[in-house]
Amino acid sequence: MKTRFSARPIPDNYQAPPLGILFQFVDGSVANFFQPDPKIAERISSRIHVAHLFTRPRIVIADDYSKSVFVCSQINRIDFIFEGSDFSQIPDDHAELVELSEQEFRARVPLEEPARLERRVQPRHVGDLLVSFLHLRMRGGSHIYLMNETLIKLPVDNHSFMQRLLSGGCYSIRLQGGGQGFVNLSNLLGYTVYPGVPEIPSDVWMAVSSDLAPAPNGRKSAYKP
Repeated sequence: MKTRFSARPIPDNYQAPPLGILFQFVDGSVANFFQPDPKIAERISSRIHVAHLFTRPRIVIADDYSKSVFVCSQINRIDFIFEGSDFSQIPDDHAELVELSEQEFRARVPLEEPARLERRVQPRHVGDLLVSFLHLRMRGGSHIYLMNETLIKLPVDNHSFMQRLLSGGCYSIRLQGGGQGFVNLSNLLGYTVYPGVPEIPSDVWMAVSSDLAPAPNGRKSAYKP
Protein backbone atom coordinates (compact mmCIF):
# COMPACT_ATOMS: atom_id res chain seq x y z
CA MET A 1 0.00 0.00 0.00
CA LYS A 2 2.94 2.36 0.56
CA THR A 3 3.71 2.38 -3.15
CA ARG A 4 0.47 4.27 -3.73
CA PHE A 5 2.16 7.41 -2.38
CA SER A 6 5.29 7.41 -4.52
CA ALA A 7 7.01 5.51 -7.30
CA ARG A 8 10.42 6.11 -5.68
CA PRO A 9 12.14 3.39 -3.61
CA ILE A 10 11.04 3.40 0.04
CA PRO A 11 13.78 3.12 2.71
CA ASP A 12 13.70 0.19 5.11
CA ASN A 13 13.25 2.56 8.06
CA TYR A 14 10.31 4.34 6.39
CA GLN A 15 7.40 5.04 8.76
CA ALA A 16 3.95 5.12 7.20
CA PRO A 17 2.18 8.44 7.82
CA PRO A 18 -0.92 8.39 10.04
CA LEU A 19 -3.08 9.53 7.12
CA GLY A 20 -2.46 9.36 3.39
CA ILE A 21 -4.82 11.04 0.94
CA LEU A 22 -4.86 9.87 -2.67
CA PHE A 23 -6.86 11.65 -5.39
CA GLN A 24 -7.57 9.90 -8.69
CA PHE A 25 -8.81 12.18 -11.46
CA VAL A 26 -10.88 11.69 -14.60
CA ASP A 27 -7.84 12.19 -16.84
CA GLY A 28 -6.01 9.29 -15.15
CA SER A 29 -3.63 11.43 -13.11
CA VAL A 30 -3.24 11.18 -9.34
CA ALA A 31 -2.21 13.47 -6.50
CA ASN A 32 -0.81 12.20 -3.19
CA PHE A 33 -0.71 13.91 0.20
CA PHE A 34 -0.05 12.84 3.78
CA GLN A 35 -0.61 14.25 7.23
CA PRO A 36 1.93 13.02 9.81
CA ASP A 37 0.26 14.63 12.83
CA PRO A 38 -2.35 12.20 14.24
CA LYS A 39 -4.42 15.00 15.77
CA ILE A 40 -4.66 16.94 12.51
CA ALA A 41 -5.36 13.68 10.64
CA GLU A 42 -8.23 12.93 13.03
CA ARG A 43 -9.57 16.45 12.53
CA ILE A 44 -9.58 15.95 8.75
CA SER A 45 -11.39 12.62 9.08
CA SER A 46 -14.02 14.06 11.42
CA ARG A 47 -14.87 16.80 8.90
CA ILE A 48 -15.64 14.39 6.05
CA HIS A 49 -19.34 14.29 5.28
CA VAL A 50 -19.76 11.39 2.90
CA ALA A 51 -23.06 12.51 1.39
CA HIS A 52 -21.58 15.89 0.42
CA LEU A 53 -18.00 14.92 -0.40
CA PHE A 54 -18.35 15.41 -4.16
CA THR A 55 -21.26 17.87 -4.23
CA ARG A 56 -19.09 20.83 -3.26
CA PRO A 57 -17.42 22.75 -6.11
CA ARG A 58 -13.84 22.13 -4.93
CA ILE A 59 -11.55 20.55 -2.35
CA VAL A 60 -8.61 22.58 -1.05
CA ILE A 61 -5.43 21.12 0.48
CA ALA A 62 -2.66 23.37 1.82
CA ASP A 63 0.71 23.05 3.52
CA ASP A 64 3.35 25.57 4.58
CA TYR A 65 4.44 26.11 0.98
CA SER A 66 1.48 25.65 -1.35
CA LYS A 67 -2.26 25.42 -1.84
CA SER A 68 -3.87 22.83 -4.14
CA VAL A 69 -7.43 23.22 -5.41
CA PHE A 70 -9.24 20.32 -7.09
CA VAL A 71 -12.58 20.49 -8.92
CA CYS A 72 -14.81 17.78 -7.43
CA SER A 73 -16.52 16.94 -10.72
CA GLN A 74 -13.12 15.90 -12.10
CA ILE A 75 -12.31 13.53 -9.21
CA ASN A 76 -13.11 9.84 -9.74
CA ARG A 77 -12.24 8.80 -6.20
CA ILE A 78 -10.49 9.79 -3.00
CA ASP A 79 -8.71 7.24 -0.82
CA PHE A 80 -7.96 7.90 2.84
CA ILE A 81 -5.20 5.45 3.75
CA PHE A 82 -4.47 4.65 7.37
CA GLU A 83 -3.57 1.74 9.59
CA GLY A 84 -6.15 -0.13 11.61
CA SER A 85 -9.41 -1.88 10.91
CA ASP A 86 -11.89 0.74 12.08
CA PHE A 87 -14.30 1.18 9.19
CA SER A 88 -17.89 2.25 9.55
CA GLN A 89 -18.63 4.06 6.30
CA ILE A 90 -19.76 1.18 4.07
CA PRO A 91 -23.50 1.18 3.34
CA ASP A 92 -25.60 -0.10 6.23
CA ASP A 93 -27.08 -2.94 4.19
CA HIS A 94 -23.64 -4.34 3.27
CA ALA A 95 -21.79 -6.89 5.40
CA GLU A 96 -18.57 -6.14 3.47
CA LEU A 97 -17.53 -4.00 0.54
CA VAL A 98 -13.81 -4.25 -0.20
CA GLU A 99 -11.69 -3.31 -3.20
CA LEU A 100 -9.91 -6.06 -5.13
CA SER A 101 -7.06 -5.86 -7.59
CA GLU A 102 -7.91 -6.78 -11.18
CA GLN A 103 -5.97 -10.04 -10.73
CA GLU A 104 -7.95 -10.92 -7.59
CA PHE A 105 -11.19 -10.09 -9.35
CA ARG A 106 -10.42 -12.31 -12.35
CA ALA A 107 -9.37 -15.15 -10.06
CA ARG A 108 -12.82 -15.03 -8.45
CA VAL A 109 -14.74 -14.33 -11.68
CA PRO A 110 -13.38 -16.83 -14.26
CA LEU A 111 -14.65 -15.15 -17.42
CA GLU A 112 -12.57 -17.51 -19.56
CA GLU A 113 -14.53 -20.45 -18.09
CA PRO A 114 -18.23 -19.47 -18.21
CA ALA A 115 -19.31 -22.90 -16.95
CA ARG A 116 -17.78 -22.01 -13.57
CA LEU A 117 -19.71 -18.74 -13.22
CA GLU A 118 -22.71 -18.61 -10.92
CA ARG A 119 -25.97 -17.88 -12.75
CA ARG A 120 -28.25 -15.00 -11.83
CA VAL A 121 -31.25 -17.23 -11.18
CA GLN A 122 -30.55 -19.42 -8.17
CA PRO A 123 -32.70 -20.82 -5.33
CA ARG A 124 -31.93 -18.15 -2.73
CA HIS A 125 -33.79 -17.16 0.41
CA VAL A 126 -34.30 -13.76 2.00
CA GLY A 127 -31.67 -13.23 4.69
CA ASP A 128 -29.05 -15.51 3.13
CA LEU A 129 -25.58 -14.06 2.58
CA LEU A 130 -24.78 -13.27 -1.06
CA VAL A 131 -21.22 -12.67 -2.23
CA SER A 132 -20.96 -10.81 -5.53
CA PHE A 133 -18.18 -9.15 -7.50
CA LEU A 134 -18.46 -5.75 -9.18
CA HIS A 135 -16.59 -4.15 -12.04
CA LEU A 136 -17.09 -0.38 -12.11
CA ARG A 137 -16.15 1.57 -15.23
CA MET A 138 -15.22 5.17 -14.51
CA ARG A 139 -14.69 8.23 -16.69
CA GLY A 140 -11.23 8.42 -18.25
CA GLY A 141 -10.95 4.63 -18.65
CA SER A 142 -10.20 3.67 -15.05
CA HIS A 143 -11.70 0.56 -13.47
CA ILE A 144 -12.62 -0.41 -9.91
CA TYR A 145 -13.09 -4.01 -8.78
CA LEU A 146 -15.02 -4.85 -5.62
CA MET A 147 -16.21 -7.79 -3.56
CA ASN A 148 -19.61 -7.18 -2.01
CA GLU A 149 -21.20 -9.22 0.78
CA THR A 150 -24.84 -8.47 1.48
CA LEU A 151 -28.00 -10.20 2.62
CA ILE A 152 -30.57 -11.44 0.12
CA LYS A 153 -33.46 -8.98 -0.07
CA LEU A 154 -37.05 -9.21 -1.19
CA PRO A 155 -37.34 -9.09 -5.01
CA VAL A 156 -38.98 -5.67 -4.86
CA ASP A 157 -35.85 -4.30 -3.14
CA ASN A 158 -33.30 -5.68 -5.59
CA HIS A 159 -33.50 -2.68 -7.91
CA SER A 160 -32.40 -0.39 -5.07
CA PHE A 161 -28.78 -1.43 -5.59
CA MET A 162 -28.85 -0.27 -9.21
CA GLN A 163 -30.57 2.94 -8.21
CA ARG A 164 -27.86 3.60 -5.61
CA LEU A 165 -25.00 3.18 -8.11
CA LEU A 166 -26.78 5.40 -10.64
CA SER A 167 -27.63 8.06 -8.08
CA GLY A 168 -24.55 10.16 -8.77
CA GLY A 169 -23.68 10.19 -5.07
CA CYS A 170 -20.74 8.83 -3.12
CA TYR A 171 -19.96 5.12 -2.65
CA SER A 172 -17.79 4.10 0.30
CA ILE A 173 -15.47 1.10 0.02
CA ARG A 174 -12.90 -0.55 2.28
CA LEU A 175 -9.26 -0.66 1.21
CA GLN A 176 -7.46 -3.96 1.83
CA GLY A 177 -4.31 -2.27 3.08
CA GLY A 178 -6.17 -0.13 5.60
CA GLY A 179 -8.39 2.88 5.15
CA GLN A 180 -11.40 3.76 3.08
CA GLY A 181 -12.10 4.97 -0.43
CA PHE A 182 -14.88 7.20 -1.70
CA VAL A 183 -16.02 6.75 -5.29
CA ASN A 184 -17.64 9.65 -7.15
CA LEU A 185 -20.65 7.94 -8.76
CA SER A 186 -21.26 11.02 -10.91
CA ASN A 187 -18.30 9.77 -12.96
CA LEU A 188 -19.53 6.18 -13.18
CA LEU A 189 -20.01 5.06 -16.78
CA GLY A 190 -21.50 1.67 -15.94
CA TYR A 191 -20.98 -1.49 -13.94
CA THR A 192 -21.22 -5.27 -14.18
CA VAL A 193 -22.01 -7.52 -11.23
CA TYR A 194 -21.36 -11.27 -11.00
CA PRO A 195 -23.75 -12.88 -10.27
CA GLY A 196 -26.53 -10.44 -10.99
CA VAL A 197 -29.88 -10.71 -9.25
CA PRO A 198 -32.73 -12.63 -10.95
CA GLU A 199 -34.85 -9.48 -11.25
CA ILE A 200 -34.07 -7.32 -14.28
CA PRO A 201 -35.78 -4.20 -15.70
CA SER A 202 -38.59 -4.66 -18.20
CA ASP A 203 -36.61 -2.73 -20.83
CA VAL A 204 -33.50 -4.95 -20.57
CA TRP A 205 -31.57 -5.94 -23.73
CA MET A 206 -30.82 -9.68 -23.54
CA ALA A 207 -27.39 -10.39 -25.08
CA VAL A 208 -24.29 -12.41 -24.20
CA SER A 209 -21.10 -10.55 -23.29
CA SER A 210 -18.21 -11.07 -25.72
CA ASP A 211 -16.08 -11.66 -22.60
CA LEU A 212 -17.96 -14.94 -22.13
CA ALA A 213 -18.53 -16.26 -25.63
CA PRO A 214 -17.02 -15.88 -29.14
CA ALA A 215 -18.88 -14.02 -31.84
CA PRO A 216 -21.35 -16.07 -33.98
CA ASN A 217 -19.80 -18.34 -36.65
CA GLY A 218 -16.44 -18.07 -34.92
CA ARG A 219 -15.81 -14.58 -36.29
CA LYS A 220 -13.91 -12.07 -34.20
CA SER A 221 -16.10 -9.43 -32.62
CA ALA A 222 -15.84 -6.00 -34.23
CA TYR A 223 -15.67 -4.48 -30.75
CA LYS A 224 -12.93 -6.67 -29.33
CA PRO A 225 -9.31 -6.89 -30.53
